[in-house]
Amino acid sequence: MIPFAHLDLPLVWLAHTVFAFLFGACIGSFLNVCIYRIPLDQSVVRPGSHCMSCGHAIPWWQNIPVLSYFLLRGKCHYCKATFSCRYALVELLTAGLFVLPFLALPPDQFHSFGGSVTTFLRVEQKPLLGMARLATPAMIPVLWVFISGLIIATFVDFDHFIIPDSVSLGGIVVGLALSAAVPEMQGQATWLRGLAFSALGVLAGSGTLMAVAWLGRLVFRKEAMGMGDVKFLGAIGAFFGWQAVFFTLIVGAFLGSFVGILLIVLGKGKLGSRIPFGPYLAAGAFVWAFWGPVCVRAYLSLLAPPAP
Repeated sequence: MIPFAHLDLPLVWLAHTVFAFLFGACIGSFLNVCIYRIPLDQSVVRPGSHCMSCGHAIPWWQNIPVLSYFLLRGKCHYCKATFSCRYALVELLTAGLFVLPFLALPPDQFHSFGGSVTTFLRVEQKPLLGMARLATPAMIPVLWVFISGLIIATFVDFDHFIIPDSVSLGGIVVGLALSAAVPEMQGQATWLRGLAFSALGVLAGSGTLMAVAWLGRLVFRKEAMGMGDVKFLGAIGAFFGWQAVFFTLIVGAFLGSFVGILLIVLGKGKLGSRIPFGPYLAAGAFVWAFWGPVCVRAYLSLLAPPAP
């Protein structure tokens, strides 16, 4: 638990974090719709929320994020069909993650929208939870968009073993556009350099996994990497550059291998079993977004020779 009582936080800062939590819960409700409908090529706008069993429209007072699930005890008010607890989980997860950018923005910088441009591996201050400091408050909505894409990709890949183009290719387009609008995403000062570094990230992300996929087919005579993962890593590079690509790939590969081995040990899988790679890439990208430069600095300090 974060000892808020000892942080002397400005009231306005705390109010904004509460808003972020509530706003995140609402976005999480929409992400649930995206996770279910996008793989089925259904509109995420129409029809409105309805029970999948009886088809009855769900009125707004029965569709309050998180709260309605527990008030209705996880069941449809009309036909009593059971709703998956994952709906509430996604809403809570999104709400919690939407608060994180505010913890990465020190309270004394909350009203400063100028901010200093940070560069790769340069962290001037350690905010809460050991996170890298945000270069500018404009990074907050950027991180919200990024987190939303990671959540959709994760749960869709778990369910269908695919990452929709609307998330991966759409993420590349959005990442390029935002890097020009907020060049601090790439650690740059001008829109042109931000856009250039974002494009380099796309090439590094997609190109790296394309090479892995080609080598996999050559060595194992079968598909070793889905094209959805290739495009998804390109989207990650579009948001945070080539450094994020390699960090994400290393962390994702480690997590995927660990989970795969664990499943084999527990008898839940076997050697050669198919596992979705997107969730582990998403985990690696998430770590980079908040702790990546800090992790790299710590790792490089371990490699540095001891002082004489």
